[in-house]
Amino acid sequence: MARSGALGAFHWVELPSDRYDIPAVVRHLAGEMVGLTAVNVAWDSGRLMPSSDPEASGWREINGLAVSPVLDAGLLADWPVSSCQGGRYDEWYFFRTIDPALQLDPFCNWVGTSLEEAGALAFPGGFDLQAQLERHRPEVVIGEGRHVFVISVHPRIIESARTLDDGEQSDES
Repeated sequence: MARSGALGAFHWVELPSDRYDIPAVVRHLAGEMVGLTAVNVAWDSGRLMPSSDPEASGWREINGLAVSPVLDAGLLADWPVSSCQGGRYDEWYFFRTIDPALQLDPFCNWVGTSLEEAGALAFPGGFDLQAQLERHRPEVVIGEGRHVFVISVHPRIIESARTLDDGEQSDES
């Protein structure tokens, strides 16, 4: 069952990772994300590096983060996922415009932590996810740690992501 909540002005939903993955969520939300630019914050807990021929792929690097070209339906339909652990510990931020001084840390690498517990990580040496969201103002964040999660300032995006879980029957029926 999907869980949801808020971090300041940002809303979130967590979906079960045994039923959903990042590419499925990206495809589901594609209509909301055409025209945005994606930034990879975690790739199997590390970092995705653009190909050696960035002009051919349209990807580039900003401050050690892989940045996509402007997203179109084709790229969203074939979303990249790390091969190790099937995309677990991948995280993406989606923006209308990219700040060249962008510095982002992944939430997904706080293994076993739910977004319900994100505030407890805001200690010296920890991670203040809410402050990062408020500072950089992404349109959408999609990641997978313990759960597949979606974060957005737009409630309609969270409600759309929630319908993935609300509208499906269990495989056990």
